[in-house]
Amino acid sequence: MNVIKLVFSMLLIGSTLSFAQLNSGYDGPKPEVYSGSKSFVFMYTPFQSNFNPVYVASASGNSTGGTSFSDMNLYGAGFQYYVTKDIALVLGVSFGTSSETQDSMNTYTPKNETSSTSLGIALDANYHLKALYGVSPYIGVNVNFGSYSESDETTTGGSTTKMESKGSGIGAGLNFGFDWYFTEGMSIGGKYTIGFRSMSAPEVTSTTGSTSNTFTGPSRTSIGTGAASVMLNVHF
Repeated sequence: MNVIKLVFSMLLIGSTLSFAQLNSGYDGPKPEVYSGSKSFVFMYTPFQSNFNPVYVASASGNSTGGTSFSDMNLYGAGFQYYVTKDIALVLGVSFGTSSETQDSMNTYTPKNETSSTSLGIALDANYHLKALYGVSPYIGVNVNFGSYSESDETTTGGSTTKMESKGSGIGAGLNFGFDWYFTEGMSIGGKYTIGFRSMSAPEVTSTTGSTSNTFTGPSRTSIGTGAASVMLNVHF
């Protein structure tokens, strides 16, 4: 892995130097902050070469199928578009659905069916300040929404037990960040978001025959600074 990172770094430096030599008047990449500029956004973990989907939102829910509740972070795809030379909109979308069926092998083993659906959406509106060389700082706002639902149905000897869970969350905050255009067509950005998250009270409903029981978890609200985010922007 270290060799791969070293080779990638050498190729990046070499291509940048070669480009500069071929263009004697070239004084380095400049921020692509003009109306119509656009890019895909990826999450990037420096020094580990990890390129992950962007964080979009969070939802309350349960991870054990019982009454033990936990939050779920939703990740998806990011897209940035400059509506003016100073204002950029960043859209994050997360969607996922899955299902699994385990048929019964005999009258003593259960048949199990599970399914889940997640949805998240986020929108950033950032105002870019005066650029300094290849760095474009900005301030902005963020709003996001996430939801998650899950169903688990088990049938044994003609008796069916079904467990359904659901939860959601909303968030909003102020962004403080920058994009560094280190080469043509690509930039690395850093961002802090100061705001709040409100997680709904998650619910789990267990149904056996005609009997149903619903367990409700706690709702939560938090206010403060979020963790730093590092993004890779690929412009096109």
